[in-house]
Amino acid sequence: MSSASINNETHGEPAPLTYPAGLPDRVAPVGDAFASGVRVLIAVVLASGTVLAAGWVANRPQFYHSYLFGYVFALDIALGALFWTMIHHVADAGWSVGLRRVFENISRAILPLTVLFLPVLVGTFTGELHAWYNFVHGQEPPEGHLKHLWHVKHTYFATPFFLARLALYFAVWVGYSVAMRHWSTKQDAVGGVALTRTMQWWAPSGVALLGLTSSFFAFDVLMSLQYSWFSTIYGVYFWAGGIRGSLATGVLLVLALRAAGFLRNTITVEHLHDVAKIMFGFTVFWTYIAFSQYFLIWYGNVPEETQFYLLRRNGGWYTLSMLLPVLYFVVPFFMLLPRAHKRSPVWLAVASAWILVMHAYDLYWQVMPVLHQDTVHFHWLDVAAPVCMFGVLLLSAVWGFMRVPLIPIRDARLSETIGYENETP
Repeated sequence: MSSASINNETHGEPAPLTYPAGLPDRVAPVGDAFASGVRVLIAVVLASGTVLAAGWVANRPQFYHSYLFGYVFALDIALGALFWTMIHHVADAGWSVGLRRVFENISRAILPLTVLFLPVLVGTFTGELHAWYNFVHGQEPPEGHLKHLWHVKHTYFATPFFLARLALYFAVWVGYSVAMRHWSTKQDAVGGVALTRTMQWWAPSGVALLGLTSSFFAFDVLMSLQYSWFSTIYGVYFWAGGIRGSLATGVLLVLALRAAGFLRNTITVEHLHDVAKIMFGFTVFWTYIAFSQYFLIWYGNVPEETQFYLLRRNGGWYTLSMLLPVLYFVVPFFMLLPRAHKRSPVWLAVASAWILVMHAYDLYWQVMPVLHQDTVHFHWLDVAAPVCMFGVLLLSAVWGFMRVPLIPIRDARLSETIGYENETP
């Protein structure tokens, strides 16, 4: 053993990574290659954060609703990335090994987003964001039909139970995202299959817990904006959008890396073709969930259920409601339908950017009618909030690319992803 290795071990420093021979690309951390981009992202986050702070002073109800809109936009994408990280291990997939690190890096944003949830809590417990707080904790007891609703809701929204649920959600998300990335990057140094087996053992429970916690987060934070409304499928609707948004974000990051000269021979058009097919499939899946929710509520015609859509028929919200399925389903459906488009980086970039913008549109349509019930009132905070939060997500992902190899360099299935070719049209 060399003296340098002895000194490294003595001082607890990790040994330098060694890269397998025969890799078709340079896969070391990007280092300073993205330094200018990071500086731009930091400037954007700081500028939009300053705008948000000014909005908090000027118009607090608008600030809290805009902040929630931007926050869930970024969180939904980060949770979707965690889903793709774990589903890779559940499926024991080989072709996607080269893509896995991209989603691991996107899911890093869950940790800072946990801290950034605090303003949402402040808005809730001041009664400026969630009306149920004053309803449940108000001095005046409810009367008439609201008395039964209070009886049902007051225990569920009791402060200790509400905070305990939120703590559980974030503990699950942070725990699984940190663990999956830790095991993956540790494998870069030690190799072998033991860590692969560990990730495969934990991933199924992670997917199940992620589905449950993200669904109940949607119930507690988004559906409760109209606290007398309920939909058991709403949680699935929430994370179906996040799965689409995370795929779109992952594709854009891969294309950015390829444009900068990285991974061009590791993540090829063949991989992008398969990802595009999955994007196409989840475009249909999101539409199926959205239509199922609407159809069952329309058919049942129960006032407690129809209020969600009735509110979104007012004024300009009706136009946005009619355009949503066209812009979020029909347009990306036909964008991704031709095989040539699935294999075109340009078309994939356009489709991914479109899906991201439409995902924001969808969440805006879910949150903002509660504040502006008569018609659409677009506010400058509605731009600042998602820009700030998505900037935090991108900073987290890029920081990951700067710290660890761009792919899992010692995954036992790495050879399956290098030189991968599609066998289906």
